[in-house]
Amino acid sequence: MSEALNILNDIVADRLDYTGDLLTNQRTGLTFRAEVEPIQDIELNTELGRDARESVTIHVFDWTADLKLNDLVSATLMGEACTLKLLRRTANPASPMIDFGCQKMTDK
Repeated sequence: MSEALNILNDIVADRLDYTGDLLTNQRTGLTFRAEVEPIQDIELNTELGRDARESVTIHVFDWTADLKLNDLVSATLMGEACTLKLLRRTANPASPMIDFGCQKMTDK
């Protein structure tokens, strides 16, 4: 790994220690830090009708979090406990972070 990439990895890890949210993978029980970015509400057309659940992107630096698509992740965001389902995964080789597109799950 190049020295510049090592420095970038250190910067991202330090940033997550202060600004990252604590999340828990419900499948494995592993806890990890990630940056949670809200994205504009979307309305998906599904076979059962409209789906207007809240969506977020989580940026994960911890590769040991063992996250897989369709995993459920517990988080407390803005003081509210919620469950997020991982729907999309993007791992850009030029970025030290893995991005997951998630939807907030509800009991309804």
